[in-house]
Amino acid sequence: MIGPHVSTSGVAYPDDLVLLKPVYDQVCEERGIARGSPEASELAIEAMRLFSAGIFEEDTIGRRPRHR
Repeated sequence: MIGPHVSTSGVAYPDDLVLLKPVYDQVCEERGIARGSPEASELAIEAMRLFSAGIFEEDTIGRRPRHR
């Protein structure tokens, strides 16, 4: 889980991005999504939306975007 410095305003700090990036990469790979594509952008937006909603656990963030 991400540390207590997480902002509820949706701001992601560098340490937070360290968590989000591998999840994003894994979901892109599993779905065959090309990085930089519109679908990849939608995935990144969804991951940040979950993060902004207070969902900080890597397993949850990784699992939710896969079910879109």
